[in-house]
Amino acid sequence: MGNVFLIILPLVLTVATGMALAKTGILSARDWQGIEKLSFNILIPALIINAIYRSDLSLETSGPYVGAMLAAIATVGVATLLLRLPLNRGTLKNTDLSSMFQVTTRWNAFIVLPLGDQLFGATGLTTIAIAMAFLIPLINIVNIMVVSGLHASRFNPLAIIRTIATNPLIIACAIGLALNYSQTTPPKPVLDTLHMISRGALAIGLLCIGAGFNWRRLLRPSWQILWGVAVKNVAAPMVTFGVANWLGLGAVETTCAMLVVSAPAATNGYIVARQMGGNAELYAHTLSWQLVASIFTIPAMLYFSNSI
Repeated sequence: MGNVFLIILPLVLTVATGMALAKTGILSARDWQGIEKLSFNILIPALIINAIYRSDLSLETSGPYVGAMLAAIATVGVATLLLRLPLNRGTLKNTDLSSMFQVTTRWNAFIVLPLGDQLFGATGLTTIAIAMAFLIPLINIVNIMVVSGLHASRFNPLAIIRTIATNPLIIACAIGLALNYSQTTPPKPVLDTLHMISRGALAIGLLCIGAGFNWRRLLRPSWQILWGVAVKNVAAPMVTFGVANWLGLGAVETTCAMLVVSAPAATNGYIVARQMGGNAELYAHTLSWQLVASIFTIPAMLYFSNSI
């Protein structure tokens, strides 16, 4: 167990550094906004393209791995939507339900990528990149469809298509997939440039997470938040573990799959909630609780998966 904590500790300290930098005012809020834009629009996309381009994306090798994650995400997503059956709109508003669905099905690549790197090096990064290639576009599309369905008065097909088509992560996945499946080899200077840009993505992403963390959000717990934490941090990885073992996945793929489904929700879901009528504050509060809980649940999950 001690080795697991030593692996996680640098990531926690990097997030804490981001918190300290934001708290002391060394970098202003506007500075952090610029850094976040750089990370979201340039650094992470470069990392995605570089990793997906080099990955083995054949269904024979990646299919069971992706299938295990999809099974878990579909399970927790459907379970969340089924809360509508026993709970009427007076008890559970559609705005709350849409945010609960988002926060249980989305995952933050900024956290999973450095974890994969710390645990398995380049193999871990590649394995996580495969998950990103298949899951990021699908999860974004499904979430936007569900949110639109729950807030039909705000349904705007053109806005949905525009949101999906202009998402830098989806664009990066598309480029990486196109290069991979077409077996196109970019010029070496291009590949070297992508590699150099992507090297800063992991650390800067973690710093941004720390800078954007708000402790006050932890002071407003509710049953909706507890659901989001229990389902995301505990139930989802357990389902993944069971499916992965049934499919006969190896240790690296099983662990990476569990990391993906248990990672705190991605911050872009907050933007979707704000723009499409969901409960953005509930999303932000649940995300904060998931992030804190993951400090304990991820090491416990890694210890459990490695001890079986």
